[in-house]
Amino acid sequence: MKYSIAFLIFLAVFTSCESHKSKKEIATPKETVTAYLAATNHFDFKAAKEFVILNKENLMNLETLKKMEKSIPDDQKARFLDKEKDAQYFEKEITDSTARIVVSPNQDIAMPIEFNLKKVDKKWLIESVISH
Repeated sequence: MKYSIAFLIFLAVFTSCESHKSKKEIATPKETVTAYLAATNHFDFKAAKEFVILNKENLMNLETLKKMEKSIPDDQKARFLDKEKDAQYFEKEITDSTARIVVSPNQDIAMPIEFNLKKVDKKWLIESVISH
């Protein structure tokens, strides 16, 4: 299974704390990934759902993150908020309708995460997330 526990930990620990943008302000694949990570970092799964194509894998990832959030004590959730500021975004293979963004945190334990995006109704949405 390409979706590993490491991926889930990455999203919970190394996600962005940038302010949430509305979908109308999202213009690039990188902005979509950043907004998705910001939403998951703030445990705002309703907002995160706006940035993904609603397929089985994406919905399963969001459900797993929801369950994971419940296991984190409230006093420890704040430590996740600023972890992704140092992450690097690599824009790969961007076309008019598809894109691949690789996010690599500057941490020794985390693995790069690949986001495959597709343009749907003039909006970039995450089609799949692959942990390496």
